Amino acid sequence: MQPYTPRSNVRSVTIGMIKGAKRSLDIEIPLFETHSERERCESIAELYSIIVAINILEKGYIRDEFVDNEEYYTNTTMRFIKQFYLTLENDEVKQEFKDIDNFVKNYQLNCPLAVKRLKLRMPATIEHLSMVEEETKEISDENKQDKGDENESSKRPTQKKEISADTESAVPEGYKGRAIAEATGAFITMMDAIKLSYNTKEQLHPLLTDIVTATNKVFDDYDSRPKLVQWLITLNGLKFDEVLSENQLKELLWDVDSAYKGFFAKLG
Repeated sequence: MQPYTPRSNVRSVTIGMIKGAKRSLDIEIPLFETHSERERCESIAELYSIIVAINILEKGYIRDEFVDNEEYYTNTTMRFIKQFYLTLENDEVKQEFKDIDNFVKNYQLNCPLAVKRLKLRMPATIEHLSMVEEETKEISDENKQDKGDENESSKRPTQKKEISADTESAVPEGYKGRAIAEATGAFITMMDAIKLSYNTKEQLHPLLTDIVTATNKVFDDYDSRPKLVQWLITLNGLKFDEVLSENQLKELLWDVDSAYKGFFAKLG
Protein backbone atom coordinates (compact mmCIF):
# COMPACT_ATOMS: atom_id res chain seq x y z
CA MET A 1 0.00 0.00 0.00
CA GLN A 2 1.40 3.37 -1.06
CA PRO A 3 1.78 5.97 1.76
CA TYR A 4 -0.48 9.00 1.33
CA THR A 5 1.29 12.16 0.30
CA PRO A 6 -0.78 15.36 0.23
CA ARG A 7 -0.55 17.50 -2.87
CA SER A 8 1.36 20.73 -2.28
CA ASN A 9 -0.30 24.02 -3.21
CA VAL A 10 3.12 25.68 -3.56
CA ARG A 11 4.03 26.17 -7.16
CA SER A 12 7.53 24.94 -7.81
CA VAL A 13 9.86 27.14 -9.87
CA THR A 14 10.96 25.40 -13.03
CA ILE A 15 13.71 26.24 -15.48
CA GLY A 16 11.02 27.02 -18.03
CA MET A 17 9.47 29.62 -15.75
CA ILE A 18 12.84 31.29 -15.20
CA LYS A 19 13.48 31.45 -18.94
CA GLY A 20 10.02 32.87 -19.53
CA ALA A 21 10.37 35.65 -16.95
CA LYS A 22 10.06 39.19 -18.27
CA ARG A 23 13.13 40.37 -16.33
CA SER A 24 16.28 38.33 -16.25
CA LEU A 25 17.28 37.25 -12.77
CA ASP A 26 20.90 37.98 -13.70
CA ILE A 27 20.22 41.71 -14.14
CA GLU A 28 20.57 43.94 -11.08
CA ILE A 29 17.37 45.76 -10.15
CA PRO A 30 18.07 49.54 -9.94
CA LEU A 31 17.21 51.39 -6.74
CA PHE A 32 16.18 54.50 -8.68
CA GLU A 33 14.07 54.85 -11.78
CA THR A 34 15.04 58.45 -12.61
CA HIS A 35 17.93 60.82 -12.01
CA SER A 36 15.77 63.19 -9.91
CA GLU A 37 14.69 60.29 -7.71
CA ARG A 38 18.33 59.37 -7.18
CA GLU A 39 19.23 62.96 -6.28
CA ARG A 40 16.37 63.16 -3.80
CA CYS A 41 17.29 59.92 -2.04
CA GLU A 42 20.95 60.90 -1.83
CA SER A 43 20.00 64.30 -0.39
CA ILE A 44 17.83 62.65 2.27
CA ALA A 45 20.75 60.38 3.15
CA GLU A 46 22.99 63.45 3.38
CA LEU A 47 20.56 65.15 5.79
CA TYR A 48 20.47 62.00 7.90
CA SER A 49 24.28 61.82 8.13
CA ILE A 50 24.60 65.54 8.98
CA ILE A 51 22.17 65.18 11.90
CA VAL A 52 24.13 62.21 13.25
CA ALA A 53 27.46 64.05 12.82
CA ILE A 54 26.25 67.21 14.61
CA ASN A 55 24.91 65.12 17.48
CA ILE A 56 28.36 63.55 17.91
CA LEU A 57 29.97 67.01 17.89
CA GLU A 58 27.53 68.27 20.51
CA LYS A 59 28.24 65.34 22.81
CA GLY A 60 31.96 65.99 22.44
CA TYR A 61 31.48 69.67 23.25
CA ILE A 62 29.52 68.80 26.40
CA ARG A 63 32.34 66.44 27.50
CA ASP A 64 34.92 69.25 27.00
CA GLU A 65 36.65 67.40 24.18
CA PHE A 66 37.11 70.72 22.35
CA VAL A 67 38.23 72.77 25.35
CA ASP A 68 41.63 73.39 23.70
CA ASN A 69 40.24 73.75 20.18
CA GLU A 70 36.82 75.38 20.24
CA GLU A 71 37.54 76.85 16.82
CA TYR A 72 37.39 73.35 15.30
CA TYR A 73 34.01 72.73 16.93
CA THR A 74 32.66 76.13 15.83
CA ASN A 75 33.83 75.89 12.21
CA THR A 76 32.81 72.24 11.77
CA THR A 77 29.36 72.80 13.24
CA MET A 78 28.81 75.89 11.08
CA ARG A 79 29.87 73.97 7.97
CA PHE A 80 27.39 71.17 8.74
CA ILE A 81 24.58 73.66 9.42
CA LYS A 82 25.25 75.39 6.08
CA GLN A 83 25.31 72.07 4.22
CA PHE A 84 22.08 71.03 5.91
CA TYR A 85 20.10 74.09 4.85
CA LEU A 86 21.69 74.25 1.40
CA THR A 87 20.47 70.69 0.81
CA LEU A 88 16.97 71.75 1.86
CA GLU A 89 16.87 74.41 -0.86
CA ASN A 90 15.81 71.66 -3.27
CA ASP A 91 11.98 71.80 -3.36
CA GLU A 92 11.55 68.03 -3.78
CA VAL A 93 13.83 67.35 -0.82
CA LYS A 94 12.08 69.99 1.31
CA GLN A 95 8.69 68.46 0.47
CA GLU A 96 9.79 65.01 1.60
CA PHE A 97 11.75 66.35 4.58
CA LYS A 98 8.82 68.50 5.89
CA ASP A 99 10.43 69.54 9.19
CA ILE A 100 13.24 68.29 11.38
CA ASP A 101 11.00 66.91 14.14
CA ASN A 102 9.02 64.89 11.62
CA PHE A 103 12.22 63.72 9.90
CA VAL A 104 13.91 62.33 13.02
CA LYS A 105 10.66 60.64 14.02
CA ASN A 106 10.17 58.95 10.64
CA TYR A 107 13.77 57.72 10.51
CA GLN A 108 13.88 56.88 14.24
CA LEU A 109 16.81 59.19 14.92
CA ASN A 110 17.60 59.84 18.58
CA CYS A 111 19.62 63.04 18.15
CA PRO A 112 18.06 65.73 20.38
CA LEU A 113 21.28 67.75 20.63
CA ALA A 114 21.57 67.99 16.85
CA VAL A 115 17.90 68.94 16.49
CA LYS A 116 18.36 71.85 18.90
CA ARG A 117 21.55 73.02 17.18
CA LEU A 118 19.97 72.92 13.72
CA LYS A 119 16.93 74.84 14.94
CA LEU A 120 19.15 77.55 16.46
CA ARG A 121 21.42 77.57 13.38
CA MET A 122 24.49 78.51 15.40
CA PRO A 123 27.18 76.60 17.34
CA ALA A 124 27.01 76.46 21.14
CA THR A 125 30.05 78.74 21.35
CA ILE A 126 28.16 81.58 19.66
CA GLU A 127 24.91 80.80 21.45
CA HIS A 128 26.51 80.98 24.89
CA LEU A 129 28.43 84.14 23.97
CA SER A 130 25.17 85.88 23.02
CA MET A 131 23.61 84.77 26.33
CA VAL A 132 26.52 86.30 28.27
CA GLU A 133 26.11 89.54 26.35
CA GLU A 134 22.41 89.67 27.17
CA GLU A 135 23.12 89.13 30.87
CA THR A 136 25.85 91.78 30.83
CA LYS A 137 23.51 94.25 29.15
CA GLU A 138 20.79 93.60 31.75
CA ILE A 139 23.25 94.11 34.62
CA SER A 140 24.57 97.34 33.13
CA ASP A 141 21.01 98.65 32.64
CA GLU A 142 20.19 97.87 36.26
CA ASN A 143 23.33 99.68 37.43
CA LYS A 144 22.37 102.75 35.43
CA GLN A 145 18.91 102.81 36.94
CA ASP A 146 20.03 102.21 40.52
CA LYS A 147 23.03 104.53 40.62
CA GLY A 148 22.22 107.12 37.99
CA ASP A 149 25.91 107.85 37.97
CA GLU A 150 27.62 108.86 34.75
CA ASN A 151 31.00 107.86 36.15
CA GLU A 152 29.93 104.22 36.00
CA SER A 153 29.44 104.41 32.25
CA SER A 154 32.90 105.95 31.82
CA LYS A 155 34.53 103.04 33.66
CA ARG A 156 33.06 100.29 31.50
CA PRO A 157 34.80 101.21 28.24
CA THR A 158 38.14 101.15 30.09
CA GLN A 159 37.44 97.62 31.30
CA LYS A 160 36.50 96.53 27.77
CA LYS A 161 39.78 97.88 26.40
CA GLU A 162 41.73 95.86 28.94
CA ILE A 163 39.88 92.70 28.03
CA SER A 164 40.29 93.24 24.30
CA ALA A 165 43.99 93.96 24.71
CA ASP A 166 44.48 90.60 26.38
CA THR A 167 42.47 88.95 23.63
CA GLU A 168 44.48 90.58 20.86
CA SER A 169 47.81 89.63 22.41
CA ALA A 170 46.71 85.99 22.62
CA VAL A 171 46.17 85.82 18.83
CA PRO A 172 49.27 85.14 16.67
CA GLU A 173 49.84 87.84 14.04
CA GLY A 174 49.61 85.46 11.06
CA TYR A 175 46.44 83.88 12.33
CA LYS A 176 44.99 87.30 13.14
CA GLY A 177 45.67 88.50 9.60
CA ARG A 178 43.72 85.60 8.10
CA ALA A 179 40.88 86.19 10.58
CA ILE A 180 40.68 89.88 9.62
CA ALA A 181 40.54 88.92 5.93
CA GLU A 182 37.75 86.42 6.63
CA ALA A 183 35.81 89.01 8.63
CA THR A 184 36.18 91.61 5.87
CA GLY A 185 34.87 89.19 3.26
CA ALA A 186 31.96 88.19 5.52
CA PHE A 187 30.94 91.83 6.07
CA ILE A 188 31.06 92.65 2.35
CA THR A 189 29.14 89.51 1.37
CA MET A 190 26.42 90.26 3.91
CA MET A 191 25.98 93.89 2.82
CA ASP A 192 25.88 92.87 -0.86
CA ALA A 193 23.24 90.25 -0.07
CA ILE A 194 21.03 92.84 1.67
CA LYS A 195 21.42 95.26 -1.27
CA LEU A 196 20.29 92.42 -3.57
CA SER A 197 17.11 92.14 -1.45
CA TYR A 198 17.94 88.85 0.24
CA ASN A 199 15.27 88.72 2.94
CA THR A 200 14.76 85.15 4.21
CA LYS A 201 16.25 83.27 7.11
CA GLU A 202 17.86 80.72 4.78
CA GLN A 203 19.65 83.49 2.88
CA LEU A 204 20.75 85.84 5.64
CA HIS A 205 21.31 83.76 8.78
CA PRO A 206 24.39 81.84 7.49
CA LEU A 207 25.98 85.06 6.19
CA LEU A 208 25.46 86.89 9.48
CA THR A 209 26.81 83.92 11.42
CA ASP A 210 29.94 84.05 9.25
CA ILE A 211 30.50 87.65 10.40
CA VAL A 212 30.13 86.83 14.09
CA THR A 213 32.32 83.72 13.81
CA ALA A 214 35.09 85.53 11.89
CA THR A 215 35.16 88.62 14.10
CA ASN A 216 35.21 86.49 17.26
CA LYS A 217 38.65 85.28 16.21
CA VAL A 218 39.97 88.84 16.51
CA PHE A 219 37.90 90.67 19.14
CA ASP A 220 35.50 89.64 21.88
CA ASP A 221 33.63 92.92 21.45
CA TYR A 222 33.41 96.00 19.22
CA ASP A 223 30.85 98.70 18.40
CA SER A 224 27.47 97.34 17.20
CA ARG A 225 28.43 93.67 17.72
CA PRO A 226 25.55 93.09 20.21
CA LYS A 227 23.17 94.29 17.49
CA LEU A 228 24.47 91.60 15.13
CA VAL A 229 23.87 88.93 17.76
CA GLN A 230 20.34 90.28 18.26
CA TRP A 231 19.75 90.07 14.51
CA LEU A 232 20.85 86.42 14.60
CA ILE A 233 18.14 85.77 17.16
CA THR A 234 15.59 87.71 15.08
CA LEU A 235 16.41 85.79 11.90
CA ASN A 236 16.35 82.50 13.73
CA GLY A 237 12.80 83.26 14.87
CA LEU A 238 11.53 83.62 11.29
CA LYS A 239 9.49 80.81 9.79
CA PHE A 240 10.19 79.35 6.34
CA ASP A 241 7.48 81.47 4.72
CA GLU A 242 8.40 84.70 6.53
CA VAL A 243 10.69 87.46 5.23
CA LEU A 244 12.18 90.68 6.56
CA SER A 245 10.31 93.82 5.62
CA GLU A 246 11.93 96.60 3.61
CA ASN A 247 12.36 98.71 6.74
CA GLN A 248 13.94 95.78 8.59
CA LEU A 249 16.40 95.28 5.72
CA LYS A 250 17.37 98.97 5.87
CA GLU A 251 17.89 98.70 9.62
CA LEU A 252 19.90 95.49 9.22
CA LEU A 253 22.11 97.09 6.56
CA TRP A 254 22.70 100.06 8.83
CA ASP A 255 23.66 97.83 11.78
CA VAL A 256 25.97 95.66 9.66
CA ASP A 257 27.65 98.74 8.19
CA SER A 258 28.04 100.23 11.70
CA ALA A 259 29.55 96.97 12.96
CA TYR A 260 31.89 96.91 9.94
CA LYS A 261 33.12 100.42 10.75
CA GLY A 262 33.32 99.64 14.47
CA PHE A 263 35.37 96.51 13.81
CA PHE A 264 37.94 98.35 11.71
CA ALA A 265 37.99 101.33 14.07
CA LYS A 266 39.09 98.96 16.82
CA LEU A 267 41.83 97.58 14.57
CA GLY A 268 43.24 101.09 14.54
